[in-house]
Amino acid sequence: MLMRLKQPKRVLELGTFMGYSAVAVADGMPKGGVIYTCEKDPKAARLSRELFEEHAYSPSTTDREVKERKDVAIEVVEGDGMAGLALLARRNLRFDAVFLDADKVNYVNYYNFILDNDMLTDEGYILADNVLFHGLILDSDQRRRKTTAAASSPFSSTSSVFLKGNDNKDGNSDYDNWGFELFQKFADHVDIFNKHVRSDP
Repeated sequence: MLMRLKQPKRVLELGTFMGYSAVAVADGMPKGGVIYTCEKDPKAARLSRELFEEHAYSPSTTDREVKERKDVAIEVVEGDGMAGLALLARRNLRFDAVFLDADKVNYVNYYNFILDNDMLTDEGYILADNVLFHGLILDSDQRRRKTTAAASSPFSSTSSVFLKGNDNKDGNSDYDNWGFELFQKFADHVDIFNKHVRSDP
């Protein structure tokens, strides 16, 4: 929806995984657009390239080719997010939209690098996934103040409501599959990011 409304010509995605979100973004972009998507897992990068080829989103190689395209191109940049950002910054690329969906611990670093290196166009914007993180960010401040959290039940009523609503096809919640403590660590990083953005002048 956002892509169709804003019609960005160049998009950066941090965190490709299987390529689903990149395809969704591409579907809403204008013809001739290009997406650069960064993925550190070689297997995920390979599988996402196969998906992009299946959907006829072949990678671009030069800006001239991008301008002449009638479709949307997706280029996978292999490596961790910071290395991908540095590579794209050296190419003096600027983006109409950026989608953060990589490791949560680096959200603040990605955000700062993008702004510090003038990687957004004047009308550009940053989208960040998981900013509510199953409601667990509501507990982040309180949990960080507690030093004996592990000795007590980790669930608040808010957290359990959100987690119960995120069951997978096997009937297990993401919490059961990944573990509450790991989820809470992710949420704590996202909470720090949210506060960083809010306080950034």
